[in-house]
Amino acid sequence: MAAITTKKLRFGVAGLGVASTEILPNIAAHPNLQVVAAADLRPEALRRFEQEYEGKGYESVEAMCDSPDVDAIYVCTPNNFHAPNVIAAAERGKHVIVEKPMAPTIAECEAMNAAAEKYGIKLLCGHTHSFDPPIRKMREIVTSGELGRLCLINTWHYQDFMYRARMPQELDSSKGGNVVFNQGPHAIDIVRLIGGGRVRSVRAMTGIWDPARRAEGAWAAYIEFEDGTPALNQFSGYAHWDTAEFTGWMGESPSNPEKNLRSRRTIRELQTPEREAAVKGAKRYGGDRQEMRTHPADAPWAHFGITVVSCEHGDIRQSPHGLHVYGDEKNWEVPVSKSEWMHGRRAELDELYRAVVENRPVFHDGRWGEATLEVVLAIMQSASERKEIYLSHQVPTPD
Repeated sequence: MAAITTKKLRFGVAGLGVASTEILPNIAAHPNLQVVAAADLRPEALRRFEQEYEGKGYESVEAMCDSPDVDAIYVCTPNNFHAPNVIAAAERGKHVIVEKPMAPTIAECEAMNAAAEKYGIKLLCGHTHSFDPPIRKMREIVTSGELGRLCLINTWHYQDFMYRARMPQELDSSKGGNVVFNQGPHAIDIVRLIGGGRVRSVRAMTGIWDPARRAEGAWAAYIEFEDGTPALNQFSGYAHWDTAEFTGWMGESPSNPEKNLRSRRTIRELQTPEREAAVKGAKRYGGDRQEMRTHPADAPWAHFGITVVSCEHGDIRQSPHGLHVYGDEKNWEVPVSKSEWMHGRRAELDELYRAVVENRPVFHDGRWGEATLEVVLAIMQSASERKEIYLSHQVPTPD
């Protein structure tokens, strides 16, 4: 494992796609991190990166990992490259954050975890909404016992995922291109974090509701934990209702029903997969429509849909600025201040930094990411075979 010889953890970014437009500014804004390298196949993206960040561009992830000036790698390449990229980094002693989903298969997750353990590097699986402070606060209330035993978890999310511009592989289920693989890790991490981590079984159905976009755009799942606690989880990306109407955050306003209509209209107007791919390509780092994405510090929480947790003596739900609790004798608000909690990409970056510098265990480590992927795969398998799927790679929430 490479020794950290500087005060800052020096990051290389593998893949300058759309995700990197959010990752790069968050690394650069962190006081203890530094962007020093990037790897991508597009020369124009590398040139822009070198100009804007004064780092070094590489044509391959392996070459970037060979650099002695890089301490850690953020892997945000397409899903099928996650395993080889993470293993290459581990073999060269680089710590790693890998974008969700961890990999397309359990076998690849096992290989990634084996490499991390063999070479002694820290491996963190991000980004998911289990990093969100309101969700972590929910888990804190549950484990405190103040509301009694955990009885039920409900989480559902309706949004416009299927009507955003996509590359062809993003709508190809054989390549992991559907909402279950892309959005499932967010929802499953939330449920697993609150429920204690160890899922016993999954029964689910998926939906393909638009014949012009032949990928799963919705799912409904019944998830049972080892202790018998049930969780009900639903998602729809078909751009009709948006749960942000209830959670008070849509990026534009607390409630904007025209947003989903615009998403559908835009896809209709593009007409061909080639034009749609060109629009998506232009949003990658270095593209004509690139946007460096950050969220205002004083904005309400950007919840992933709606999560309601039921205990023996009360229910907990999200609110725009924290949580609301409905108890036996009273109701009360639990504010969650952004000034007191790391959140979003910043939280995962800080988690890796502290794990490396202070030699702490990683909370969202490779075994956690593998367990989450197992639930995602179980949703797909259960829907295909129309039966309950039992799991074997689960790990507990590391309280």
